This record gives sequence, structure tokens and C-alpha cells, in this order.
Amino acid sequence: MAERVMLAVVLVAAVLAATAPAVRAASAGPPAQDKNPPKVVFDIPPLSERIYIDGSKNPEMIPQWDVWQAAFLIMAKVSDLPTEVLKHVSKEEAALVLAAAKENGQNRLACEERALKLIPTLQTEEAKFINDRTQQINLDCRRQTLHLRDRVLAGLGPPGQTALSQYVESLKAGMRVYVPKNELAFYRQPQ
Repeated sequence: MAERVMLAVVLVAAVLAATAPAVRAASAGPPAQDKNPPKVVFDIPPLSERIYIDGSKNPEMIPQWDVWQAAFLIMAKVSDLPTEVLKHVSKEEAALVLAAAKENGQNRLACEERALKLIPTLQTEEAKFINDRTQQINLDCRRQTLHLRDRVLAGLGPPGQTALSQYVESLKAGMRVYVPKNELAFYRQPQ
């Protein structure tokens, strides 16, 4: 999996990317009188201010929401389950997992739309609250992914649960994430 950068979110325009990296943005001053949108400046912390998480060395540092989101994305893209999972699930169970992967993609689009609706607040005095609002959207979307995980696992028999969980956990080894030091606690939420 490609290296990913996870940075604090103030403006979630970056949510539109497939890996949904979060990026801090700041307004470059008050909006112009001609009602042009404000300039948005992305404040990406330097490497010295970021923590590098290598899933192959520290898989426990990759939160469940992130690895399950990656797994659902992979399964939705290929419209199939990995062979090691398919061997342990029925056709109905496979359909359940793929439906959840598709639903996760729809949830991500809905989250992106919610975040994009915050952009106009950059033109108001409410701009200082956009980070809190965006973080709440991110947490809500992460909880949706975890809810899908729980629903899918509940719908599988024990062999399928084990196979799918092992597959998802194996993805951590390929994940690489940069997180600003001051955002590590948020990145690991809710689990």
C-alpha cells in the first residue's frame, strides 16, 4: 500500500483523496469584499514535527478504523474478497462483506460532502471552529467504518471471522503513516 500522510484536519478538502489524508489549513486573511473565496493555505508540519508509523514494525500503532477502511477500500475496488477469506466464508457471507465494503465507500463520499460544506465557514468568524467540526466529522466517519466491521463480523461464522480479521490485520504491515506529534491521540481515536 502506498505511503500515506495523516495530518491534522482543519479543512477536509484532502478527504477527497483515496487515502483521505487529513491536512491542516488556515485562511490567509479576511475574505475579500468582492466575495471571492478566501485563499486557503495548507500548513503541513515538517518531518521533525511528525511521527512516522511503520505498520510492519509497529502494527499496534495503526488504529482499527484505518486498517478496516483500507481493507474495505481494497475489497470494493476489486469487487472480491482475498482468497484466504473466500476459503472460509459462504457465498452469502462473501456478499455481506462486499456489500459492507461498498457501503463504506458510500459513507466516505457522504463524509466528504459533509466536510466540504464547512468550506464556506472559512469566510466567517466561525473559521476558528472548523478544526473541531472537521475532527467530529472524521470521528463520525471512523465510527461508521467500525460499525460496518462489527456488523460484518457478526454476520460471519467463526472461520470467516477469523480469516477476515487475520486478513485485515495483515494489511497493517504495508501501511506507512505520518502523523503530526500533536495529532497522534486524535489519529488513534476512536480505536
